[in-house]
Amino acid sequence: MNSAVPFRNRERITFDHLVSMKKPNETALIRVLRDGKEHEVNVILRPLQPLVPVHQFDKLPSYYIFAGLVFIPLTQPYLHEYGEDWYNSSPRRLCERALRELPKMAGEQLVILSQVLLDDINAGYERLADLQVKRVNGVDVENLSHLCQLVMECRAESLRIDLDDNRVIVLNYNLAKHATSKILRRHRIPSAMSADLISGEKIGN
Repeated sequence: MNSAVPFRNRERITFDHLVSMKKPNETALIRVLRDGKEHEVNVILRPLQPLVPVHQFDKLPSYYIFAGLVFIPLTQPYLHEYGEDWYNSSPRRLCERALRELPKMAGEQLVILSQVLLDDINAGYERLADLQVKRVNGVDVENLSHLCQLVMECRAESLRIDLDDNRVIVLNYNLAKHATSKILRRHRIPSAMSADLISGEKIGN
């Protein structure tokens, strides 16, 4: 059995064609086989939300800066900054995830370390860029807001950030917190986080 379905005359076409003909919120009758018995199920169709947004119309970029480490949610427009041949010139692992992966939970984002604003506090990490942030102090990162929360609520002496490719950043938390203000002033950045994260903090409080 393959995924082809009857089309015109004696032609067959991939099953995806049937799905593409449906509209959002339309109801589809699906037949499934369970324990050797056929069942009919009505399913309301919803559009798939990609893990990595394709467009960012009328939306300012989200970011969070700590100790000169600039964190952002990955978007396809970000990858497009690599030029017309972005598919081949952008980081392969991020590109594959952007085009293929779907979120496993509501609100999930693929958060990356996009660049490092140089300072003594992040010496040795200055070449790290375009790497997915996996964990903060052992906790899996769900989205940028969650990363921000994990950093701000850190009570340990050290902050550990696990990245892709088994890269690890370890910082003295209090020194890093103090350095953040200095780095922001040096680069004339008014806030350590974007407006959407600030409003989220107010709502959370």
